[in-house]
Amino acid sequence: MKLSKDSAKLACSLYKTYLEKRKNSQSKASAKHFSSGFYKEIKSLSTWTTEDITETLNELKRANFIKKYIDGSFQIQDNFIIYMENRFKNGVTEVSDFISKFIP
Repeated sequence: MKLSKDSAKLACSLYKTYLEKRKNSQSKASAKHFSSGFYKEIKSLSTWTTEDITETLNELKRANFIKKYIDGSFQIQDNFIIYMENRFKNGVTEVSDFISKFIP
């Protein structure tokens, strides 16, 4: 699966957040859910405009990586987690390292 650079940045940030939620004992169902304003608390995404977040989420939706809800929240899908697990076999450490190099 090919993603744009922005979608790859967003996907890595979402996956890192998901892994951190799971590490903090959140259920899988809860960890998969993100509110509409989730990006404001993620340093690498906090400067993005709402429109850019929306459009990039739409790209992830077209890839069947997320399910969006009418209130702006969304849920990452199992195929997204599988894709990211295969991309980052060492989990949160590898994702964090990648993000720190990939995202200014």
